[in-house]
Amino acid sequence: MPKNKGIEFFKKHKFLFIAAAIILLGFFLRAYSFSDWLHFELDQSRDARIISAAVEDGAGNLPLLGPKAAGSFLRLGPIFYYFNYVSALAFGNTPAGMAFLIMLFGVLAMPVFYFFVRQYFEKNISLILLLLFSTSLFLVMYSRFSWNPNSLPLFILLSFLSLLKMAEADGKRKGIWLLILAFSAGIATQLHFLAMVSVPVISIIFLLLKRPRVSFAYWTGAILIVVFLYSPAIINDIKTGGKNIGQLTEVASEKSSRESGSLLEKVSRSYAENSIAHLLLLTGQRKAELPKLKQSENFSEIDIVCDQSCRDRLPLGAVGLLFFSAGLILLARNIFRSEKGSKKDFLILSAIWISVMFALFVPLSSKLAPRFFLLIAGVPFIFAGFMLEFLKDKLKTDIFRITAFIAVSLIVFSNLSETKERFAELASAPDVAFKTDTDRILKENYRVTLFQQNVIMDHIEAIYRENNYPVYLLSSPHYRRSFLYHLDQRDIPRGTGFSANSSETYAKGNYFLILPALSNIEKELAKFEARYNITDREEFGTLTFFRIVPKIEAITSDEQIIKIKETGDSAPGVPKRFIWNEVFGQKSVSVDIDAEEEPEDEDENNSF
Repeated sequence: MPKNKGIEFFKKHKFLFIAAAIILLGFFLRAYSFSDWLHFELDQSRDARIISAAVEDGAGNLPLLGPKAAGSFLRLGPIFYYFNYVSALAFGNTPAGMAFLIMLFGVLAMPVFYFFVRQYFEKNISLILLLLFSTSLFLVMYSRFSWNPNSLPLFILLSFLSLLKMAEADGKRKGIWLLILAFSAGIATQLHFLAMVSVPVISIIFLLLKRPRVSFAYWTGAILIVVFLYSPAIINDIKTGGKNIGQLTEVASEKSSRESGSLLEKVSRSYAENSIAHLLLLTGQRKAELPKLKQSENFSEIDIVCDQSCRDRLPLGAVGLLFFSAGLILLARNIFRSEKGSKKDFLILSAIWISVMFALFVPLSSKLAPRFFLLIAGVPFIFAGFMLEFLKDKLKTDIFRITAFIAVSLIVFSNLSETKERFAELASAPDVAFKTDTDRILKENYRVTLFQQNVIMDHIEAIYRENNYPVYLLSSPHYRRSFLYHLDQRDIPRGTGFSANSSETYAKGNYFLILPALSNIEKELAKFEARYNITDREEFGTLTFFRIVPKIEAITSDEQIIKIKETGDSAPGVPKRFIWNEVFGQKSVSVDIDAEEEPEDEDENNSF
């Protein structure tokens, strides 16, 4: 192509090239050192065991239900496991291979977000919002590992884009968009308990307000899509007499009743947490905090609580509060000023979205984990768009361009600098002992990477190959299950029942402790001093490895007989989760998918 024609081609398609460059930047941030720096902890190793069994022994080992909603017996739909299975088949039966599709969903969320905000904002502002969305540290980190809530931004945005397309007055493909809505909402509702509640409620409210005319055939098709996506869960409930769905109302009431405090305390806390989360999503700034309101039992007095840490982080908290409040005000202003049409529909849907989520967050306000805000991942960027639009109306063109350039540059720089710092910590984790400061994204006290775990496993495997004794291993709850998964993948037999006070201790056994390097190591080691000698200590950055050997007087048996577990019944009180082989009258002996279940909550503390 001649030079002049090439320049003309670029100018003609400049916008497309810029959008592609932004998406490539977002892809780079999500994919860089993806495998080595993978976040692989308690929940991820639980899921990996299930997927590995299905890949190795057939899809019949896939369960009909997904992970449990945290702190309950209610299980979500299984679509997340099926995504992991497909990803493992395509990219390898490894933790990174299973997570790769989740990363791609994070990348796909970027163009879907652009098309969503383009329903309201003009092209240039939409492109700016795409840049902010693609570089958001929060969204980058949740695209870099496998967890059931991580794909919520893609499927929620696709669901809401479908709603807007259905509401278009001259829309010629409303039926197709209804089918896309059924597909995306059917997936989103299987990824998180609050999505199971909020996405249908938001969709129903919007559809009742807009009443789009769609033929009966498409409505039938949409229902069939949802039924198909939920068919595994439906089959499981048929076989258990509705045990899992029966947990739904119980979970909803328990989550609300467990929260203490007056309504004023809960509403104010929810408002504060939303403000902090909006700032975090937009800028990557983690050190923001706001005071808490405490109301007396008779509601006559209100106390404002803000300790030294809160006061130190109050300035950033105030910025978040102003941003969230300004976004709500501009949303209300735009709704009242906007005429009927697609832009009005966008504003109405946004208002329903934030209102429903805020209402659901109120009873959970004291325990709003960071992952909950994946449910509103698009809202902070929409608010930023409102502010850019407001400035554009109020300022002269040149002044607006300078102001917008400075504001957007600062936000992008903030995210990229925070991302650079996070990446540097991940790179250093295998070599340097350090503790993290105020991680509002993954709630980690220590950075631990998959590469680091594999280096430690190489050390363990070398010891095992010398004597072929089964491995007994203890670590913090976050990582113990990960190391057990690695042992299984390397065909290293692992013993059971190991603790500081084990009633059985074996002569033929390799005993290991893996502790956070900056934890109270001496206190933990003291628990083992009476019965074990420390023979090896190795530093692996943020983790410290110990080999301990039973004292002669502590040995009770020569060796433990390691048995292969067959799939058994769930623990008492837990609804049975079937696998497909059981539905078709077969039995799997590869893995007990409900064995060694621990609370599915990444927020528990790092301790034995």
